[in-house]
Amino acid sequence: MRNIQDKTKKRLTIAGLGIVCVALVIAISSQFKTETPPDGGNAPASIATVEVNPSADIGGKAGEKEVVVPASEPTAAPADNTAPQTDQPVQNLQPEVTKPPEPTESQKTDPTRKPSGEKVDNVQATDHNNVQKPDATQTGEPKGGERKDGKVYLPGFGWVTETGGSGTKVDGDGDINKQVGTMD
Repeated sequence: MRNIQDKTKKRLTIAGLGIVCVALVIAISSQFKTETPPDGGNAPASIATVEVNPSADIGGKAGEKEVVVPASEPTAAPADNTAPQTDQPVQNLQPEVTKPPEPTESQKTDPTRKPSGEKVDNVQATDHNNVQKPDATQTGEPKGGERKDGKVYLPGFGWVTETGGSGTKVDGDGDINKQVGTMD
């Protein structure tokens, strides 16, 4: 068997792909063709007819013909009277939405009931300007940063062993791409 050269392989591959593309274009375009019914049932109903009277002479100009267009009656839009295609009843997924009636003024201002009509327990109004916040010392919880037995209290974490803030100082002149330390 004879070996095919690379150049020939490329040409055959491109030709094959071209044929596949042409076949796909033909297949896709055949899906977009419109079919006309054999009885012509979808013809537009409001086509105006034009009558031409060749013998009429208008304004003494010979050669011009009068065009008479009869007034067409507007056609009513077809009503949605589609017959059910099955003998099953029509299912409504959601009931018809209706707006609730507006409450009366006495219902709006009644302090013993909510606007929805629910009864409210005895709730006394408080003056929000004079409310005092509870103090942290009243709850028995220590303040943040307080030290005791070599531990520090951090709110949300509790008593934590103090590490002393150990760290190392790195020499840097602001260059973020500078290597720090040795990479062995």
